[in-house]
Amino acid sequence: MSYRKYFYPPASGVFLYFMIFLALLLLFPFVVLGITKVVFGNLGFTVTDAALIIILSLLGSMVNIPVFKLRGKEPIIKMDYYTLFGITYPVPTIVDEKPRTVVALNVGGAIIPIILSAYVWYREVGYSLEIFVAVLLVAIVVNRLAKPVRGMGIVVPAFIPPFLAAIIALLISLQHAELSFSLAYIGGSLGTLIGADLMNIHRLSELRAQIVSIGGAGTFDGVFMSGILAVLITFILR
Repeated sequence: MSYRKYFYPPASGVFLYFMIFLALLLLFPFVVLGITKVVFGNLGFTVTDAALIIILSLLGSMVNIPVFKLRGKEPIIKMDYYTLFGITYPVPTIVDEKPRTVVALNVGGAIIPIILSAYVWYREVGYSLEIFVAVLLVAIVVNRLAKPVRGMGIVVPAFIPPFLAAIIALLISLQHAELSFSLAYIGGSLGTLIGADLMNIHRLSELRAQIVSIGGAGTFDGVFMSGILAVLITFILR
């Protein structure tokens, strides 16, 4: 398999442009209105750090690092389309009868959120129990919402996890208000990643995909957006 297959955007077509537009929309209030300083300042980051994190996450979303391979249970089928006399016919073709699915880690959707969450968790190590509970609750709910899509991966709704993470963070941190931002980010990022991908890792071999990216494809918008939006929502609701 060519290593070029490990470098691709988390979406294509109209949805890719929508994600770029949404990212720019998020950057505007963060950078121009100074919300970055207020929100990410509570996580220990400067405005420059926050902008760099967002940019690196977007760029990293196109990089997938292969980790291991799974033997697929069903053949990988490619659907070709042929047009004859103005009518388009789908023609399925078996690509591999004994497929192996490459499981990879997406840099922007998995590795960067894990590193940032580990850093924030380290700073709040005295509240590890509260953080663990927040991550666990978000992971359980997200796991219920996540749906496997053949040929693509595990897909999770983009906007439910951050609201969920923010509400859980605010409830758990009632006695420790300063902890809410850390809980929101870690819960939104790790909770989504664990609930969507890691808790469904046993189902990856059923997806008929040549490569499945943990934190990439359908879950990139969930993981990447959840941590950032959860902090912003927490700031608004406080």
